[in-house]
Amino acid sequence: MPKDPEVSHNHSTKKRPQVRCVDSIPKTESIAWLNTITTVSTRPSPHNPDKCSLSFFCPRHYFPPMKLFKHAIALFAASLLLPSCGGDVDSTRLASDSRASEKIAQALYDSAVAAEKAGKLGRAIKIYEKIVLRHPLCPAAAESAYRWGKLLENDDKPLEAFEAYDAILAKYPASPHYAEAMERQEIIATQAAEGQIDDSLIGFKIPITLKKSAEMLAKVRQNAPRAISAEKAQYTIGRIYQSRGKQISHVVLAISAFRELTRDFPDSKYAPDAQYQIGEILLTQSRKGNQDSANLDRAKRAFEDVLIRYPTSKQAKMAKAQITKLASGNIQRSFDIAEFYRKKGQISSALVYYRDTVIRSNSGPLRASAQGWINKLSTQ
Repeated sequence: MPKDPEVSHNHSTKKRPQVRCVDSIPKTESIAWLNTITTVSTRPSPHNPDKCSLSFFCPRHYFPPMKLFKHAIALFAASLLLPSCGGDVDSTRLASDSRASEKIAQALYDSAVAAEKAGKLGRAIKIYEKIVLRHPLCPAAAESAYRWGKLLENDDKPLEAFEAYDAILAKYPASPHYAEAMERQEIIATQAAEGQIDDSLIGFKIPITLKKSAEMLAKVRQNAPRAISAEKAQYTIGRIYQSRGKQISHVVLAISAFRELTRDFPDSKYAPDAQYQIGEILLTQSRKGNQDSANLDRAKRAFEDVLIRYPTSKQAKMAKAQITKLASGNIQRSFDIAEFYRKKGQISSALVYYRDTVIRSNSGPLRASAQGWINKLSTQ
């Protein structure tokens, strides 16, 4: 029989027990080592004193298989100790760091207040900002965010103040200044949309872009999604793209903003006009050269939606008038197309549009003229 390489058959000499760290055991050896565990202990890790490692003694073959259950229980008990080895140390360190951060933040806050009282507003603004950015979880941070925003407004920097107020709304809902911050943010966003506020670039005043105005209004809606301010902000997004937009993409964004309003806030006081403006935008585009029947039909449907969804609104009367104009315009357009084909000698096409003119109109000179040409051309 071959000799065991690890255990001598001379029982007078015994090999010293092996000591191994649990995280050094290969997976393939795990069952074999479990069968031979006799003693389990925890000790500080030599690599990190704050954590513990699991060690065990296992002189193989010296213990019969009947002790397997006892050894497995020992391993399980030791494993329960491991998670708590460094927990207290980490918690203590975390609490200590938190207290240190609070002291630093409070000291900075006191110096900012002193600078503010001394009239050094620029210095106070920088310190308040530093507290919010570097110590956001400290008690002094919420008040610092408010003072930061107020001083920026006083220093004629409303766009920066908007961001400071946004910090209050995003991080400090329990702040006593929460409602005021929401109101100030809405006012600044509205002023920006109306062109009352300029942006700055390398020291020069420049108009605020449509995109930036829309983003500010979107933040107002996001910070108070169920408030009336959210409805107004969404409506204003549509209006600024409609009134100030120069590109076709702005037209699309305006229609999208109005549709979003009528979808998300169907009972809003802004909803009837939002629906009406969709029709107006499509009608305006048709007058600028996109006079295809599909575009005009979309405008007509938008006005019809006003009549269906908001029949008692003042926009309903306006929509009804627009529908009447569109119908009249369609008659004229059909007659003009019929005349075009007749003059080119394409009689069959001309007859199609003369008949369409008759169908669309109940009476009037266009209908009479179209019927006359139908009678004359049909005999040819």
